[in-house]
Amino acid sequence: MKKLVLSLVLLSLIPVAFAQEYPELQVKVEVIADNLIIPWSIDWLPDGTILFTERNGNLRVIQHGILLQEPLLSLSVGGVEGGMLGVTVDPNYSENNYIYLYYTYNELLTTKNKLVRYQFSDGILNEDRILIDGIPGGPFHDGGRIQFGPDGKLYVTTGEAGLPDLSQDLNSLGGKILRINSDGTIPNDNPWKNSPVYSIGHRNPQGIDWDESGNLFATEHGPSGWRGVAHDEINKIVAGANYGWPDVIGDEKKEELVNPILHSGKDTWAPSGAEFYDSDKIPQWKGKYFVATLRGSHLHMIEFDSEKNSVNSHEKLFQDEFGRLRDVQTGPDGFLYILTSNQDGRGTPKTNDDKILRIVPIDYKSPLKDHTLNDPNPIDFREPRGYVGEFYAFAGVGLVGMIIGFIIIKKLKNKDKK
Repeated sequence: MKKLVLSLVLLSLIPVAFAQEYPELQVKVEVIADNLIIPWSIDWLPDGTILFTERNGNLRVIQHGILLQEPLLSLSVGGVEGGMLGVTVDPNYSENNYIYLYYTYNELLTTKNKLVRYQFSDGILNEDRILIDGIPGGPFHDGGRIQFGPDGKLYVTTGEAGLPDLSQDLNSLGGKILRINSDGTIPNDNPWKNSPVYSIGHRNPQGIDWDESGNLFATEHGPSGWRGVAHDEINKIVAGANYGWPDVIGDEKKEELVNPILHSGKDTWAPSGAEFYDSDKIPQWKGKYFVATLRGSHLHMIEFDSEKNSVNSHEKLFQDEFGRLRDVQTGPDGFLYILTSNQDGRGTPKTNDDKILRIVPIDYKSPLKDHTLNDPNPIDFREPRGYVGEFYAFAGVGLVGMIIGFIIIKKLKNKDKK
């Protein structure tokens, strides 16, 4: 316990110590957590607790601004670029405590993906139900993004596992976007009867989100090999539509196949997580579509004209500043969170990679700067129920924070002797 408390003190200082300003964008970027192992997806519980996956098989927790050292869940996972991938929290979590995970696993000589519903109760995460199993998997192209839509249905992106023909095969779950009810049953209004398939012809979609009008957009990795390279895609998804892989890429046309609303041309972005930003906290970005890019090493910002099915503008932000980016999401605080992916074997890791970053207005003041130990309303950094079970409140920065940590350790030591 004593070592854990000291680490909590140090971790609480991170957002203050590493805020980098970008005056031209009128924002700054804070480090929320670092030294992570290939973080892949992030979501929040209603109380603001952060859940995020690490590709090596962990589901981890940040509570009250503190990264817990022990994972909430660790699983044996498979795949090279597969593993513990998507996580999402049920919209009715306050009533049912459901959390959903998508992960890759090995079975005999095959690799597969599954979607599982868990229930989090009294600090323990228990498997509740396997919703979808047998999704084609492989070393690459495992999809993995899961998210609830505005219709209350659960959407799932799947890759074609390196087998392009699966994308056009309605009997396969590979290379698709799936849509199911939260209990795993098939919605009556899905485009193919008794099938979870919502759209086909995808290579490796990794980001999905909806605009304010309810239009679904998805990111997709373009080819790298026999069909050429580049031509990463942003697609506007329509129920029952075919997005062409492997028959067409980029602007190539074929009857009944849908072209992307935007593609990278001869450039390669490797687009991953995506988010429509609808908060007022960074007003100049409201309504824009943000895409985390891996090989592109930037945050792509896009403004759509959804009615005309076109793009008004798009630009690259933070080019090469943080390396490979895997996910971008809006937190309950209204700020944008980004996950880096520099330890994934394709990046160039920087000091303390990988990280969770938070983008805030340039004039935003971190709460840690405005509180002291004697403040009548100090920040409350609490060890959550189920891990230690007792609460300690402290605040401070720099050397002061470390001194406070040692004082707490001493008190704990005396407490343990009683």
